[in-house]
Amino acid sequence: MKVLRVVAVLAVAAISLAVLPSVQALPYFGIDWPDAPPAPPTPPSPPAAPAPPAPPAPAMASMYVVAPAPPAPPAPPAPPEAWTYERDDDGDKYVLSAGDMNVVNGDGDTDMDDMRRAYGRRFFWFRHDGHAYVVRDAASLQTLVDLYRPQSDLGREQGALGRKQGALGRRQGELGRRQGELGREQARLGVEEARLAMRFHDDDDPAIQSRRRELERRQRELSRKQDDLGQQQSVLGREQSRLGEEQSRLGDRQSDLAREIEHKLQPMLDDMIRKGIAERVR
Repeated sequence: MKVLRVVAVLAVAAISLAVLPSVQALPYFGIDWPDAPPAPPTPPSPPAAPAPPAPPAPAMASMYVVAPAPPAPPAPPAPPEAWTYERDDDGDKYVLSAGDMNVVNGDGDTDMDDMRRAYGRRFFWFRHDGHAYVVRDAASLQTLVDLYRPQSDLGREQGALGRKQGALGRRQGELGRRQGELGREQARLGVEEARLAMRFHDDDDPAIQSRRRELERRQRELSRKQDDLGQQQSVLGREQSRLGEEQSRLGDRQSDLAREIEHKLQPMLDDMIRKGIAERVR
């Protein structure tokens, strides 16, 4: 009998264990089973730090435009030698050496020193129809000097005009140097003005305000000086232009004279060869 009771107890215990989960879910047993605790809420992400506001652009101080470096004055044309005239032609070649007049007409490879050692200080050498000749006759040389004299005189006039252009160019260069110095000073003051403009916290400082006013006054003064120098440069530039036009006219006249001389010289060469005045040389 004891054995049967033990078996019965074990059976009841097994049945109870099997039924217990279902019993916990039944509300009518009057047992309030606590709900599972809710999952804690995900903490919100911390808000992104706001980007710092861009610093305000510094107020620009009253600044004057720095004048650019003045252009270099035009170089005056090199004055021609007052006593020398040279041309490069494909035809005959002429070399005249007579006192203050030296003329080379033809290719530019003439060595006057070599020719003077060979023919003396006064001579007329020319190449004609593939042959070289030299003239030493005093009367013939004087005729050639007279032929070339207008061209030589015009060359002296061109030389004098070139010297005027050179002097004018030096004055332009001096003005340009002074303009450059003023420009550098304006730039230095402009840098200081910009630095003071960024000192916002010192806007009420009387010393800062006074320095700003002084910089503005200096800039105005330098600008007036720049304007004055610029006007002087304009005057010199107009004069330089006028002289350049005159040089151009003289150059045209030189070309006309060269054609006239060429026209007169050809028959003279033929005559000197025919009369034996022109000596044939190697």
